[in-house]
Amino acid sequence: MKSALGLALVTSASSLLLALGAAAGCSSTTTNNNTVTQADSGGADGAVVADAGSEAATDDASDADVGPGSDAGPITGTPPQTWTWVPFSDSKCRDGSPTGVAVNINPASTKVMLYLEGGGACFNPITCGTNPSTFGRTQFDTWAKRKLAGVMDRADAVNPVKDWSFVYVPYCTGDVHAGNNPAGTVEQLATPQAFVGYANIGLFLKRIVPTFTNATQVLLTGISAGGFGAAANYEQVAKAFGSVPVDMLDDSGPMMEDPYLANCQADKIRTLWNLDKTMLATCGADCVGSDGGTSSYLTGYTQHLAKTYPSRKFGLMDSLDDNTITYFFGFGASNCTSLVQLTADEFTAGLTDIRTQLAAYPNFGTFYFPGVAHTTLGSASFDTRTAGTTKLSDWMTAFVGGTTSNAGP
Repeated sequence: MKSALGLALVTSASSLLLALGAAAGCSSTTTNNNTVTQADSGGADGAVVADAGSEAATDDASDADVGPGSDAGPITGTPPQTWTWVPFSDSKCRDGSPTGVAVNINPASTKVMLYLEGGGACFNPITCGTNPSTFGRTQFDTWAKRKLAGVMDRADAVNPVKDWSFVYVPYCTGDVHAGNNPAGTVEQLATPQAFVGYANIGLFLKRIVPTFTNATQVLLTGISAGGFGAAANYEQVAKAFGSVPVDMLDDSGPMMEDPYLANCQADKIRTLWNLDKTMLATCGADCVGSDGGTSSYLTGYTQHLAKTYPSRKFGLMDSLDDNTITYFFGFGASNCTSLVQLTADEFTAGLTDIRTQLAAYPNFGTFYFPGVAHTTLGSASFDTRTAGTTKLSDWMTAFVGGTTSNAGP
């Protein structure tokens, strides 16, 4: 049973965040030993390719040098349905190192899934200490060796996006892909942190959009930090794709407000990650919280999306006692001076509050299920997850087909 543990939870929280980083791909198990080949000179600039069908990589290939001019134009020359690493020299991780994206393109499909990775957040010494600060070619090699599951598994018969093209956006900026503060200052950290996840996605879109000129549908999704990030980046992704419909599905990134996510914590990340210049730049009065001010802005932001894009679909899925998010939101206890994990009742109330505040928008749906699980879309539990009598695979099939609904309590 959860209780008010205060700062005594610091050690267990650190262990939890380490586990979260591992779940996000910071560590993995080799499932096969196929080789990696270098894309030819006419292919993706500096791209590295994992053997088709294997989703695996080894360490016997190297990146080509990539200049600034390479970070523009469509990504070309990638083998079909093969994971390919595409570096962006002008992008940045939290430690200042460059990052990129991975693509797995099905030329026969006109539908695209953009999948944003999770892995915690950086807003104090504890969380920053266990949040990934870099992701490049080496980390891609490790990630690609995993046996990918859920919506990333093309062999899964119940996966509604198995035949789509995939774009994988790794996570290394500590800002839930939402920031644009290249010199963020965190107490007790000696060096500035590059919280530029939102800016990175803007760079990525300059190549992603022209790569899929025949796109007829886009699903923007992500898990944990990537779930928050999918919501935070919706408007810039939707605007980049123009008339192509973009739907958004958030896995375990609930946009709660006070008292579930304390105002002090919401204010802290808003300033630290410079959210006023990114996701909140066009939100205006919609992001005035129920307190009459701008502290509780996250649920208002979700309403803003549903209202501004009434023909697009938005969804949130999470467990009723998400054991990871309840910890993260616990850092707001006692005016952000203590760490007290949210109880199951408190977190469930927060999920219910989101559903209630979005009830007026038929283009917003939820999938709430019992337990403490954190994230589903990228795991084998995708096939078995249920909310009441509704299977997640059926709910998501309807979602990408244009129908939203509320499943679970």
